[in-house]
Amino acid sequence: MEHEITAAPASKKRTKKATTCLLSDTTSVHSSDGRHLSVQSSATIRAPPVRVAAHLFHYSSYVNTRLNQDRKDVLIDKILERVNQHHIVIHYGHRFPNPLADRDFVHRYMFKKVMDDEFLLVVRPCEHKDAPAQPDVVRAQIFRSFRVTKISEGVAQITCTTQTDLAGSIPKYVNDTLSIPAAAGLPLSVLRRFVQVKKTAQLDAADAKELGLLLVLDLNGARSERVPQPLKAKLKTFVERTAALRSVQNAHPWFEALLFEMLRNRLRVPKGCDRALVEITEGDARKVGRAFANALVANVTAEAAVDEWVLKYPALGELEQRYTFVRPMMNAAAGAILDQVSWGVRFRAYLGAGVSVADGASDAYMINKFYEMGDAGAANGLLAMVGANLAFQLIIVYVQTQGLKKNKWRTALFEMLSVITFVKPGLDAHRVARGAEQPPGAAVKPLMEMAFTKAGELFFEAIPGLILQITALLRATGNEWTASAVVSIAISVASTALTATTITYDFDTDPASRKRNPDWIGIIPDLGRGSAFAVIFVMSALQTLARAVATALLAVTSGSWLLCYIVTDHGVHLIYRVYRRDVIFLIPTPPAAAYITSPLFRVIQKAIVDFTGTLQFRLPLILGGSYWLFSLIMSQASVFVCVHLYNEYAALPDGVNKVDAGTLWAGAEGLAVAWLLAFAYFTYVLATPKYRHTLWSWTSGRQCVHDNFFKGQGDEAKFNIFNRNLLLWESDIGEEVRAWTAENWARWKEEKPAWFKVEKVPDQFIPAAELLQLGMNRRRRGSAAAS
Repeated sequence: MEHEITAAPASKKRTKKATTCLLSDTTSVHSSDGRHLSVQSSATIRAPPVRVAAHLFHYSSYVNTRLNQDRKDVLIDKILERVNQHHIVIHYGHRFPNPLADRDFVHRYMFKKVMDDEFLLVVRPCEHKDAPAQPDVVRAQIFRSFRVTKISEGVAQITCTTQTDLAGSIPKYVNDTLSIPAAAGLPLSVLRRFVQVKKTAQLDAADAKELGLLLVLDLNGARSERVPQPLKAKLKTFVERTAALRSVQNAHPWFEALLFEMLRNRLRVPKGCDRALVEITEGDARKVGRAFANALVANVTAEAAVDEWVLKYPALGELEQRYTFVRPMMNAAAGAILDQVSWGVRFRAYLGAGVSVADGASDAYMINKFYEMGDAGAANGLLAMVGANLAFQLIIVYVQTQGLKKNKWRTALFEMLSVITFVKPGLDAHRVARGAEQPPGAAVKPLMEMAFTKAGELFFEAIPGLILQITALLRATGNEWTASAVVSIAISVASTALTATTITYDFDTDPASRKRNPDWIGIIPDLGRGSAFAVIFVMSALQTLARAVATALLAVTSGSWLLCYIVTDHGVHLIYRVYRRDVIFLIPTPPAAAYITSPLFRVIQKAIVDFTGTLQFRLPLILGGSYWLFSLIMSQASVFVCVHLYNEYAALPDGVNKVDAGTLWAGAEGLAVAWLLAFAYFTYVLATPKYRHTLWSWTSGRQCVHDNFFKGQGDEAKFNIFNRNLLLWESDIGEEVRAWTAENWARWKEEKPAWFKVEKVPDQFIPAAELLQLGMNRRRRGSAAAS
């Protein structure tokens, strides 16, 4: 008998998305009622299509039949007939919980090669003489198809479509909680199989990432249990079934204990362990594993948390050197854990959004207070600052989304909505904490976007708002709002310093940033990062308070003097940059836009350093170490100058008393001494010695870009030059870059490394033949779209 092999028909019911796993390339949609079920799911499998198809047919029809014989919830599972090598009939029965009746199914499994590298496995209901219907068992039906297609060499996509008629009456919650996950998880089970059978030497970074996600996904239920036994049992089974993990466990019997404590993820006081890999015991492994949760709390990304954890314990460093898959596996597992725990990604998102909303509420309160006091100028000024910050964030949204390849306008509108509702900082923090990748066509990575947003908030709202509040306090008559002003100023100083500190901490501890810029990023030590964060925060808070008070004193003394000082200060800085050919900012933009925006970026950067001392801005591509240190020293000196000018020349309105000169001098001296001590302690006690020179380095941004290209370790590091503005390097080393791309293009095209993004390379640096081919492909796509 001939049987037509076709895929199950698509459901006409309304579908809704369902999350079935943590793997980003596995998706599903479904619809369900009390009897019928429709599910479609797919996954990318890192194996040739023929192997995936063979596994599907062999496992589904033969192996699974044998495994089900020992399951108590299975009534029957046997092969009724072998029509041919690729066509069999199976009878399967499943026990349902009371009061539901049991179900059985009779199906044909048919396997066919559709074309080269495309296969189809179809499961269709049928009747068979050896499996007549039973009065106490409901005969149900399943239509299912597996389509396996080739994506690239050694990579296949499996798409599973399932439609089920369970017959009788089934409560909808049974389908939603049991049947849907089981059907949607079929491609995931295939993915799991191919990841788990790979040996240590066969795992690349992508395989290791999948393994880490599977490790968390498969153990999720046991991780939530209060008692440890279920997690231990499931972990033991997972390790035994996974060839790579089994190999590590055989060589290091404590490895399972390390994974157990890591996955359990309980916050505890961390304990040290400086033993080498060969000396580690199970007790040591438990200590090391328990420290993992603390690293997750202290870092904004999973990668940074794992990096700190590995650097803290020498044995982990040796382990990842011996088994290269361990680091990407741990990174993926850490990201999945961070996404689930209450103090993880959601906490960072809510905290970021909460701080932003609270800041907006505080500004609204102060605006209302100024109006009540009759100070409309201060109220309108604060309103203008809030508006300027929102406008700057909207510009960032436009720049980030205008080049997107997919969902450009929908994404832009969503981002704009997050700005005007004050939740953009929380949204940015959520993306960074989840390790979100840079979307195709986006201007910068999520971490850089978050830094720009924070910098804009500092420049347009936090710093001028703080100066405005201190100025209003100095001009206040009586004590009608002095107490609330002092509290508001203290909160503003702390939030400003915290924002500046997190910019530095997030970038400097980011493993990817350290890898891209090994000569400049890494000043925060591998051990004692918490202490470094605290000292950097103190430095920034002292700098913020000192400079804001000095600026407010000068504003009260003479507004024209303040304007003259600001223009002169920034004018000298821009002249210095012009002299060093270092005005252009690093972001790739058209020349006209670069000449317009770069001076603005330079003004913003210097103002932020003057008022916060942001450590990250010492890098050559931003302010540069020498000018960064010069700005800090001048900011501290300006406090004494402004105190003197205020005491000698300030003429305040009637009823407003000057601040006592002795108090001002004592405050200025105290702030300066405290800042100098904090700076010295960080520089000579906490900072990584290798990077001390970056605090006063004369290297320019242009020179840094050149050095990164010529000294970069490997093609990936050199390719980063295309993330820098052409005006910084094309006229100087353009020929060398062009020769390098011409020499390596064919190899990159064949090997397809993840960092090789053709769209980032300007046309003049693409070999002529390749550029011609790209042009033809673009025209074809344009013609197809037009038709």
